[in-house]
Amino acid sequence: MSNARAVERHTIGNDDATGADEAAMRHDAEADAAAAELRVRVYDSIDAAAEPWLALERTALLTPYQRLGWIKALVEARGLGGRCAIAVIERGVRPVALFPFVVRRRLGVRTAEIIGADIGNADWLVMERSFARQLTPDVLRRLFNEIGGIDMVSLSNQPQSWLGVANPMLAFPHQPSPDHLYLGPLAAEGIEQLSSKRIRNIQRGRRRLEESMGPVTLRRADTPDEIAGIHQTFLEQRAARFTEMGVKNIFAEDWFVRFFRHAAEASLGSERPALRFHALYAGDKIVATSCGSYAGTHYAQFINSTASGPAAKYSLMGILMYDLIAELREMGVTSIDMGLGDFEYKTDWTERQVVYDGVVPLTAAGRVAAPMLLGLRRLKRAIKQNDRLFSLFKRVRGMLRGARG
Repeated sequence: MSNARAVERHTIGNDDATGADEAAMRHDAEADAAAAELRVRVYDSIDAAAEPWLALERTALLTPYQRLGWIKALVEARGLGGRCAIAVIERGVRPVALFPFVVRRRLGVRTAEIIGADIGNADWLVMERSFARQLTPDVLRRLFNEIGGIDMVSLSNQPQSWLGVANPMLAFPHQPSPDHLYLGPLAAEGIEQLSSKRIRNIQRGRRRLEESMGPVTLRRADTPDEIAGIHQTFLEQRAARFTEMGVKNIFAEDWFVRFFRHAAEASLGSERPALRFHALYAGDKIVATSCGSYAGTHYAQFINSTASGPAAKYSLMGILMYDLIAELREMGVTSIDMGLGDFEYKTDWTERQVVYDGVVPLTAAGRVAAPMLLGLRRLKRAIKQNDRLFSLFKRVRGMLRGARG
């Protein structure tokens, strides 16, 4: 049976008010009083934490990769691979923040990470907007210690801010992540971020695609059969693309297939499901797909695919994104991200942003392991952000895959 472990309350604040003016002292006193009401309740399963998690999602700030529906579907498809520690920060009896942690051994030490961080595009916590400024390093460190059984907390690909709120975790030492995140607002009307030349090219591609293959329409999957059909086409298109690139097709692995199907089907009927498939049709053929998720007024395109062959010359992703953004605006979506990874087409719709890795050591073992973990991430960034090194890396990777094959 799953249990929640309530942690005793602790007064957390800054007692050093030397030289502070009266306003700052009042602010510190208010922060101390608020922090005195904080406690951590740790849940050892996702289902046990569902009630406070969903309560927070209704009003809190989060990315789609910390949604209960997203993480629950992932764990059910792949398993957890460690100890579940859903840490809910409460003020009185009300949840105000949540860290969906899994604790596993990395470099020999017990490390708390966001569940699904290895496939998600942004590590963040679930929190009320007004609570962010109270999460000082001292408060966070004390709260992490209260979870128990952790040597260090590791977060990767952290945005500097999310929907206007600064990331409290970046008060700890941090460094740029290997990849960039592509993120941007959606204006109320029009495609302001596109040049007139780019719009003409997209519309020209649409006309030529229609002349070649039939009417071009964007459709979303709203039934299990539609999900299955678009998902199968996505798998085929991705397989062809990854074969060209000489990389492993992670999306074809059994657990990833289960994850996509489960996440999409579990929230059918929701206006903003945990995962939604869209498909661009030309006639009766799917020529491009998009798989994405929502968090409030934000949409995240997790992955997409396009057809190879003659259709590929018609700016398929440009057409799909043009129509998808129009749909999102009608739904009231005000921001979008297109995930990690540097691809030129993303700059039509979003802006490249640096994201950050950070490690918070809590024990002596954590203090030894933290520099090693960050060093590995710096090495990965050095390779990925250097064209010559990354090309060499990809050639070596292809040779190794060929040898194994």
